[in-house]
Amino acid sequence: RDIFFVQTTEWDMHDEVKDALGEKFGELDEALKGFITEVKAQGLWESTVMMTSSDFGRTLTSNGLGTDHAWAGNYMVLGGKVQGGRVHNEFPSSLLEGSEQDVGRGRLVPKYPWENMM
Repeated sequence: RDIFFVQTTEWDMHDEVKDALGEKFGELDEALKGFITEVKAQGLWESTVMMTSSDFGRTLTSNGLGTDHAWAGNYMVLGGKVQGGRVHNEFPSSLLEGSEQDVGRGRLVPKYPWENMM
């Protein structure tokens, strides 16, 4: 088994988040397309699993131009045998300020640790 670690930076967007996030998602999309194309060409796609991870989440409310640090975040798992298209565990009942998991300014406290996705 091989493990590859790839890192990208500049996701800490306190301002101009709309344009910057679109650019970062474009970079991520191109990188994943290239990697997946190569893995498929080598006949390894069905035995490949990829995941994203982050050291922090973002607030759901704006600070005026962007978002601030928070706890809950989103992770992706991709691969040849991954049956995707669903949310694991429980999606929050509300993303509005003042909801059950919100501790202020759209900072959601996660119900599960990130390792739960494994």
